[in-house]
Amino acid sequence: MKKDVLILCQYFYPEYVSSATLPTEMAEDLVENGLSVDVLCGYPSEYSTDKDLPKKQKYKNINIRRVKYIQLNKKRTLSRLINYFSFIFSMLLRWPRMMNYKCIIVYSNPPLLPIIPAILSAIFRKKFIFVSYDIYPDLAVLMDTIKKGNMIYKLMSFTNKLVYKHASKVIALGEEMKTYMLDNKFTTVEEKIMVIPNWYDGTKIQQVSSNTKMNPIEDNKFRVLYSGNMGTCQDMDTIMKCIYIMNDNRNVQFILTGHGNKVNEIKQYIDANNLLNVKMYGFLVGDEYLKMLESADCYLVSLERGVEGMSVPSKTYSYLAAGRPLLSIMSSDTDISKQLNTNNAGYSFNQGDARGLANKIEFLSNNLEVCEYMGLNARKIFDENYERKISTGKYFDVIRSLIT
Repeated sequence: MKKDVLILCQYFYPEYVSSATLPTEMAEDLVENGLSVDVLCGYPSEYSTDKDLPKKQKYKNINIRRVKYIQLNKKRTLSRLINYFSFIFSMLLRWPRMMNYKCIIVYSNPPLLPIIPAILSAIFRKKFIFVSYDIYPDLAVLMDTIKKGNMIYKLMSFTNKLVYKHASKVIALGEEMKTYMLDNKFTTVEEKIMVIPNWYDGTKIQQVSSNTKMNPIEDNKFRVLYSGNMGTCQDMDTIMKCIYIMNDNRNVQFILTGHGNKVNEIKQYIDANNLLNVKMYGFLVGDEYLKMLESADCYLVSLERGVEGMSVPSKTYSYLAAGRPLLSIMSSDTDISKQLNTNNAGYSFNQGDARGLANKIEFLSNNLEVCEYMGLNARKIFDENYERKISTGKYFDVIRSLIT
């Protein structure tokens, strides 16, 4: 007898990046709702503290199979390509096992992985759900990671056509992403696309008021936190210029935590401009992340110009859950900015508006009661839209409609 669901992904438990925790939490909730769930994923390397995991493991009634693949140093382009295609090839070899499931869930990262269930669907009518975390190859071209027309671009474009044609359902993370898919004719069947945002587990957060919060940094500072990826898709330039503008304000402290290809550039900018109002930390997880999250007075989230519709920053949901004002640097047409503005839970800024950002941070630092009010509104947005059970429940409904 066929099992209900197979999840195909590169990262999974016990890895700590969001592209691992989100599939893990979804699998847990699907099992809790009565579905049988197995996972086929990559063998952990850089995002796990445990380096000696078994290839097969049962975790909360989820059967995990990990495939080993070449994992060279990612600093060189050739090494990254070798790693990438090695993983895809290792997963492809397991295609017969994929036939033992009623439905497959596959993610857009890495971009070529979805071609496997798409081929199985084209040949055997295998049902699969495609979850679009990012839209490729468009995002890669915009960020100048690949060149339009080269071999990788053509391969990603071919994968897209096959995936969007044969997917039983396509999951977009926001309305702007769904609009982008339709406007660019990834599919002409609007009913195929369903908007299910990513989420955060609100039980991890204990709301702490601005006056009683934990304080791991310095006393009597208004703290502005940016956490997560500082990479190609994030507008860090506006944030750094804002920090520069506010360098003489001794009441405000910026905290940057995370990783990404812009980290070294940011460190150089801080040193070159003698910025004294900012502290940098590495990628924080678990209690360390929660402690940092709860110590802040407001949060920053950003996207580079043009990325809106192709990617949605998942850090937003933990911010909202923590109940603090959000300052979004992205188009006012995004779901995030619309919700902040409509619900008075923060402010949105266009990319490049460092002065406007600095002015609002200074205003909030002098009006903690406004922070408190906006924070309550932020938590309300979270409770109504982005609590874990809401989104995973939508996945359960989609899967059940396909397999029954």
